[in-house]
Amino acid sequence: MIKAVLVDLDDTLLINADKVFVPEYLRLIDAFIEERWQYPQISNVLRQYIQAAAGLRDPRQSISDLAESVIAAATGRSSDEIRTTFADFYAHVYPQLQDCIEKVPLAPRLIDALQRREYAVVIATNPLYPAEAIRQRLAWAGLPDDLTQYALVTHSENMHFTKPDPAYYAEIIARVGVEPDEALMIGDNIDNDIEPAAKLGLYTYLICPTPAVPSPQPASYTGTLDDFFARVTRQDWPSDFAHRIPGPQAIEPQLRGNMGALAGLLTNVAPQHWLQHPDPDEWSIMEIVCHLLQSETTVQLPRLQRILAEDNPFLSPPRQPPGPGEVPSCYEDGYQAADRFIQCRQETIQWLAQLQPQDWHRPARHSIFGPTTLLEMAHFTAQHDRLHLNQLCQTLGRCQEK
Repeated sequence: MIKAVLVDLDDTLLINADKVFVPEYLRLIDAFIEERWQYPQISNVLRQYIQAAAGLRDPRQSISDLAESVIAAATGRSSDEIRTTFADFYAHVYPQLQDCIEKVPLAPRLIDALQRREYAVVIATNPLYPAEAIRQRLAWAGLPDDLTQYALVTHSENMHFTKPDPAYYAEIIARVGVEPDEALMIGDNIDNDIEPAAKLGLYTYLICPTPAVPSPQPASYTGTLDDFFARVTRQDWPSDFAHRIPGPQAIEPQLRGNMGALAGLLTNVAPQHWLQHPDPDEWSIMEIVCHLLQSETTVQLPRLQRILAEDNPFLSPPRQPPGPGEVPSCYEDGYQAADRFIQCRQETIQWLAQLQPQDWHRPARHSIFGPTTLLEMAHFTAQHDRLHLNQLCQTLGRCQEK
């Protein structure tokens, strides 16, 4: 059942031709930075940043923090100066780029139709730009520019991965609180929008200028935005998407994306809040993070290792989770606990990378789920993450925070 609809922005909800927009953007920012800092060709530094953002790196580092580090290394400017200067650019110069885009008349009606039907609508634009830039582009498209109007709007300040990394989509679904087969990605680019989302297990709809049948792999469907709008207005349209089982290629990016979602949720947690219980029957922030860490080291990875090592092992369920106030404290500092979880999770990912294709299908017997496989249990590990990430966002009051 579709619960969340992720929609690309550029060349889906507004026409934003790279051959026009990007050169003008680079010209404007080069001129602005050279005048402000006497530093020529900042665009070369931005290209380094974009290349670094696409690579494998620390999942705790937001895209904006990465940008600051790359710019600081090249220019010698402080973080505060970088933030102030680029904020001025996006406030006073970036609006000139509106002349480079063209509205898609149907876009506002489509977003309104999806929201009226109570889907979690995500603006899934490549998060290379800050929130202010995305806000302006939404306004240029004739869409609500209040980011709180959406389930999530991805930008450099709240994301830890970029397109076409499938972990970008994993971070989104973890933040919104849905499973891969409960989400649909709509976009115009096979490489950035369709292939990585499909690899993760999302349904996909490729937007083309004219209808294209049959849909190119791996798109679930292909058509114009008008075609998709007509589909949405049908009462039974979610039934078009048959249930799918994620393959081995979906596991690693899910596990990485969940780490990014955890890092994002834990941004700027005040020291006094880690041990507070939002309700007497709920875990504290520290208890949630400690449970994730303890589960990773005593349940999740050991269970997968046992399936690989033994012939059709019988898997008993973990003991009943402790109640509020009963989760053993794992660290005095919550961020140390989160860092340790991420370290252990990266070790799990490294172990999974050594599996052979046939290993994913090794059988096991679970006391609750019955016959299962290593692949299915690895998927349950990712689901376990998302269960507690959703619990964490509720505890923090940051569910679907923009």
